[in-house]
Amino acid sequence: MPECLVLSFMLCCVRLVLVFEDFVVVYLFKEKFVKKIVMVALLSVFAATPALADNTGRFYVAGDLGPVSLSNTTVPPVGSYAATTFQNPNMIRIAGGYHFSPMMAVEIGYAKFGDSTISYPGIGDATLAMHSFQVAAVGTFPLNPQFDLIGKLGFSNNTEKLTGTGGFANINTSESKTDLLIGIGAQYNVTSQVGIRAQLERFGKYDSFSSPVRASVLSVGVAYTF
Repeated sequence: MPECLVLSFMLCCVRLVLVFEDFVVVYLFKEKFVKKIVMVALLSVFAATPALADNTGRFYVAGDLGPVSLSNTTVPPVGSYAATTFQNPNMIRIAGGYHFSPMMAVEIGYAKFGDSTISYPGIGDATLAMHSFQVAAVGTFPLNPQFDLIGKLGFSNNTEKLTGTGGFANINTSESKTDLLIGIGAQYNVTSQVGIRAQLERFGKYDSFSSPVRASVLSVGVAYTF
């Protein structure tokens, strides 16, 4: 029965993420950064000796990093400068969780994006900074003793801050928005305590404007259970 519930949860997550984020997969896998971290993860997989363990009642910590895909970050023309879009940054996240059962856990995390800056020579700079606090239920569906599918569903409290210098020194705004967090992924269990995971997640909206800034992340990370 628990296996059926977790599988249904996973399928729902897959369907939702693919509906909203098909373009993210196509775009992000073109990034050299992702190719490098995926290659490192694969090498670790083939070099490791796996083990299976029931982590019920145990805590874990995790770290993830990867490129971000932002939407609705185009700035209108300024003076003689054409409309410009903030570049997609990278993300780093620290997280911690608790295993309620072999197939279900709760996870809390903090994700920080790198700053993205648009420069207007002779005028000034505009910088976009973003971060998120997250809490989610994490469902695990084992394919075999080494590989698990991951489904994540929860909430992300997202904050964006726009600041400026020079002619934009008067710009200092901050917006926050709590939105649904949806994710899918997979984990390779290197040992009974160490796992390498890859996830595609939709963090959702970062403000309440009519065309809000949205973020999706494709990450690779390591989880350690103790």
